[in-house]
Amino acid sequence: MKNGILLLAFTLHSLFSHGQWAVSTLPEQPSLRAMDASGGHNIWVSGSKGSIFVTTDGGQSWENRCPEEFRHLDFRGIAVLTDSVVLAMSAGDGSEGRAIVIKTTDRGKTWRKVLEKGEKGVFFDTIKFRSPWTGYLLGDPIDPFPYLLKTVDAGETWVRVANLPEVIEGEASFAASNSCITTSGDNVWFHTQNRIFHSFNSGEYWQVHNTLFMKGASQGIFGIFAIDPYTLIAVGGDYLPHKEPMLQYAHSGSGGQAWYTSKEYWKIGLTECISVFGPQRHLISVGTHGTALSRDGGFTWKPLDGESFHVVKCFGNTCMAAGADGRVGVISL
Repeated sequence: MKNGILLLAFTLHSLFSHGQWAVSTLPEQPSLRAMDASGGHNIWVSGSKGSIFVTTDGGQSWENRCPEEFRHLDFRGIAVLTDSVVLAMSAGDGSEGRAIVIKTTDRGKTWRKVLEKGEKGVFFDTIKFRSPWTGYLLGDPIDPFPYLLKTVDAGETWVRVANLPEVIEGEASFAASNSCITTSGDNVWFHTQNRIFHSFNSGEYWQVHNTLFMKGASQGIFGIFAIDPYTLIAVGGDYLPHKEPMLQYAHSGSGGQAWYTSKEYWKIGLTECISVFGPQRHLISVGTHGTALSRDGGFTWKPLDGESFHVVKCFGNTCMAAGADGRVGVISL
């Protein structure tokens, strides 16, 4: 850990630029793919090059708390259970020792491995908790069924979820922004490229619904977000350069059974993540084509700028985003 502390200072007055991103770069310029927090005072981001960064001062400084032994891993998922308890998920082939989850209970001073899967083809996509005890981890399928794990003891032990509908050949999920799973109460949803799997009772029984997205090796849904037990927004596109507009947003008011779209939802590029900001619970989205805002629950989206980020999370009217090349942005809306 002696060499694991890397600090990045921000200029305080630039952190909260109203209406535009104040962008800075973390050391070694990792690809940052996940963000979670136990409040605006304790925000974690993770990604490639063994990146598990935390800020406790709203982004004025950052510290990488990843142990040296895990610095070769790509942590595409992070789950903050309390101020002290954090889990980081590494994406990569299990047969290469990369499909692991590590856990800290002392704010990142020490870590231990709590999950490791060595089967060839295992590739973790998203880790998400609906309480400090109950969480889910989604990976790419290795047999005819979705690869979904569940924990009820804060990540100490994991079991594979049964009774899931079968997957279709070529069906999988994207480890893009740690947003393939969303929850609301006892409801749990996860997605593949173009289908939504839904349980209304914490994973005991499952249904599967089609969406309006196209299924492809580089295109489809990249994130799903529950506004309440009935209202969902799915986002996506194509992560490869594409000259034709692709579906970016789809809206459901029926828990995922039926989906609404419009011609304004089709854009060139990719949308990866959504967060709620402000007392009116407006929405912000980020992706390769830039930032957009919705002030009507996700039915219409207004472009804000062309800044590219993978993940975003808001605290009141202030939002933080992270993306490629170690870029971290803060904006006040």
